[in-house]
Amino acid sequence: MYRLVRLSVCMLSCALFCFPLQIRGQSFKKSDLFSYSNFGGETAPSKELLSVLERQARWDDAAGVFNPSGLHLRFVKIDEQPAQPASATVRYRIFAEGAPENKVYAFDTWTIDKPISADPRNIYVNGQGLLMIHRPRPEQETITSAGTDEFDVQLTTGNAEPVRFVLSSMDGQLKVFGTLVPRPVMQDDQGCRIEARIAQPNATAVLIVADGFPAKEKIPLVLQSEGGTLSETLITDADGHATIGVFPYLKGMTHGILKASAEGPGCLPFLVLPWGKAASAAPPASPAAAAASEAKH
Repeated sequence: MYRLVRLSVCMLSCALFCFPLQIRGQSFKKSDLFSYSNFGGETAPSKELLSVLERQARWDDAAGVFNPSGLHLRFVKIDEQPAQPASATVRYRIFAEGAPENKVYAFDTWTIDKPISADPRNIYVNGQGLLMIHRPRPEQETITSAGTDEFDVQLTTGNAEPVRFVLSSMDGQLKVFGTLVPRPVMQDDQGCRIEARIAQPNATAVLIVADGFPAKEKIPLVLQSEGGTLSETLITDADGHATIGVFPYLKGMTHGILKASAEGPGCLPFLVLPWGKAASAAPPASPAAAAASEAKH
């Protein structure tokens, strides 16, 4: 019964979370809440795909009917085990500071190109917000780790691959969201940061996330992909945050390198990310390596 209640609440949340997209223009298209840039690949992105990207971009916008206090999940690395050259297995404990202790919770996970999956266990929180697999005993109210009693997640991801989570109270009154990127592709310059997050397999779609820029400003963004260049504008929110979707494919090409740079006052963070099936398992190219490769051509 609890599982049916949770799925119903999740579906309602997703319905509230996503808004229709108004498609305009050629290379730069947007809705009131989400913008994207297209290099002109084999096919134009569908409205369904754009809706998925918008949901990814807004996943951590916590304030709303199910979370008026704006709570977020917080992740603390426990350990890491090397796997393949471009991936690693990392284990995290999770906190939901401010979540009520008198509720029973469910926990869902959303990975790239897969439906949301539900953990079968009931979840609880202690006085520190630590997620636990049973109700905390009195002596566990103030602890920040609980060994086998805590609820943790173990992830194996490649570069720039995000994993999204939501902690939902079984009574449907609270949802707390969070995103983890165990192997981020980002650059920070003088406090301004841009990050690339893969939004579809093989980086056929990418989210560029900007943070630390001036609030409510227009930030020039330059995107390059295998000879193609697009100049866009990021409009930051009150926290200096902005997100744009990018489709790096060019017609007739199966793989390449996406480059992105955003210009703020006294800062110019720059990153590169391989895209396409042949590049999906490769480590992210450094800006210096990308420049050297470009010079050869």
